[in-house]
Amino acid sequence: MPNAINGGGLSRLQEIADRRTIPGVLLFSGTGEVLFMNAEAEVLSRQIIGTRNGAEVQDVLPAEVLELCVSLRSLLDSQENGMPEGQHELRRVTGDLKSPVLLRGFPLAAHSEKDDACMLILMEKIGRERRLVPDQAKDQYRLTHREVEIVKYISEGWTNKEIARHLAISEHTVKEHVRHLLKKTKTTTRTGILAQIFQDT
Repeated sequence: MPNAINGGGLSRLQEIADRRTIPGVLLFSGTGEVLFMNAEAEVLSRQIIGTRNGAEVQDVLPAEVLELCVSLRSLLDSQENGMPEGQHELRRVTGDLKSPVLLRGFPLAAHSEKDDACMLILMEKIGRERRLVPDQAKDQYRLTHREVEIVKYISEGWTNKEIARHLAISEHTVKEHVRHLLKKTKTTTRTGILAQIFQDT
């Protein structure tokens, strides 16, 4: 086990994990080697790959996780050149609309010669378990009551037609609400809306 796990790295990992209720935890060395992967991260990784390929693929990490590692490695290199730690968190959304997964990446620079740099990725399922839109997001994005409803249904993977039928409004009206949500969250996709709305919960 590297020193990052035994010393300051463990406390930093624990501190971040304690602050968030994230089921999937992946820890990589500074060179990209997997140091730790909990069962939830493995399940979510298989779900993401299975969603894309139509079948489960074992012992392979999703491309989005590997790409996030590359970005985190760049941030670690920047930190070694004097960039302060703790100011960086990279986010990606993957999976499909019925079961999107939010990836949060943290570069953890070495604090001493005995400590190793590492990269932490937390994986969070966005969906049925995340149906309540946080008050902070309602205020930040100035969401109307109807937009909050639309976000809830988007998070459950409903189509515009299904939302329209359920709310007894036209599909065109739903599309307009989605368009407003895209504008307010400054995103271009429905999963992007979810990433922004649920990013701090």
